This record gives sequence, C-alpha cells and structure tokens, in this order.
Amino acid sequence: MEYVDLSKAVAGDELSPLQFPERQDDLKIKIARLGMVTGSQFGELVVQTKDKKGYTLSTSKAAKTYIYRVAWERLLKTGNISNGLGRLSVSSQSMEHGHEYEQEAILKYMERTGREVDYHQKFIEYDNYIGGTPDGYIGQDGLIEVKCPWNGGNHIECLLTGQIYNSDYIYQIQGYLWMTGRKWCDFITYDPDLHESLQLNIIRVKRDREIIRGISEVMEQVKVKIDEIMSDKRLKPRKRRVRRG
Repeated sequence: MEYVDLSKAVAGDELSPLQFPERQDDLKIKIARLGMVTGSQFGELVVQTKDKKGYTLSTSKAAKTYIYRVAWERLLKTGNISNGLGRLSVSSQSMEHGHEYEQEAILKYMERTGREVDYHQKFIEYDNYIGGTPDGYIGQDGLIEVKCPWNGGNHIECLLTGQIYNSDYIYQIQGYLWMTGRKWCDFITYDPDLHESLQLNIIRVKRDREIIRGISEVMEQVKVKIDEIMSDKRLKPRKRRVRRG
C-alpha cells in the first residue's frame, strides 16, 4: 500500500468557515446500519493469508461474534426493534473524545491543505449487506478518515512513522474507497492538547486493488455465513400455540 506524508502540506487559498451540517438523525443511522456489515468492522473480519499473498475471513472469536451479531440485528427487524436499538448504543471515554474533536480536526485539515471537505455524513449502502459512513468527501476522488486517539501515543506514532497505527483502519479506509469508488483517502490524526505545530498529522492512502479485492472476497464469505445463520429453521418465527380447554 502506498502512503504519502502530507503533514507539512502548504495551505491553499483562505477558506470560508466550514458549516457543519447536523449528522443524519441518530435513530435513522441506527436503523440504516441494522443488520449491515459496516466498514468500521472490516478489520475484525479480514486477515492476510499465512503466505501473505492474499486475504481471507478471520477465524477469530471477535469475527465470529460480529457475524452472529449482524444476524441478530437482521432478526431484530421483525422483533422489538425499538428496545433492541437501545442495546446497540456503545459509548466510551475514548469514543466521546473522538466525536468531540472530529470537527475541529477537519477545520485544521482544511486550513493546512486548502481543501474543502463535504461533511454530509450519511450511511451509504453498498448492497443489502454492506455499508458505511465515511467522515467526509473531497472533490470527486477523495475521502477523509479522522481519528482523535485518546492514547496520544498513537498520534505521535503516525506523526513520526508516517504509518497508520492500527491495521483495522487500513481495511476500513480501503473498504470505503471500494464502496465509494474513490481514489484516495487522507487519514487524519489530531491531538488538541499538543503544541499547535504538532496537533495535526495527515497520511495520504491510495486505493489498493489487492486489498480491495481481498475485502470483496471476504465479504462474500461473510454474506454466506450470515445467510447460513438466518436460514436455520430454529430461527424462523413460530405462531404461539393456544391451548383449548
């Protein structure tokens, strides 16, 4: 995979303040994502083969658990969906930190690079099984993926090495490039607590055909697994028998 270090890019023309639209309604996003394999989880599912020449479906417990969860979500559509959606809400200190500073990071990115970011975040469906929500779009060819890591060491690692600190994000980014048909993604890390000159780092990630081919092949395997679970007769809704006295 090819990376380009953009941490010292020269800013372009002065930009007008970015108007951040409201995110797609949280309930609508949850319903849209329900029963879908999302780009943010590709890293749980895709692994390189032992010979490093291809990609395959992970046999890890995390991958297995995630596939069963997606099947459960699909079943939820015919059950108590309102209560079930509440069980999908996951939050943590690190996630809240990331959400809090994401827009600030994008503003800093625009100031640094002179690029305009389309921040209209909406869940996109690649097909009936796969979707995702890129953090932003640039022109006709680009995307951005923003991380504001709670562990500041991850930001420093990106800044010093020019490499993405978590391989799961590589699959997430290539997955979004696959779904959107775009050519590149700027991976942004941001730490608001450092000196201003060290707060922002940008890594250009170009479309990688081999990884995308691997993701596509693994997703076909995942679909088969989900369908196998869903087709089990024991999961078919049954009418309640009424005893007659």
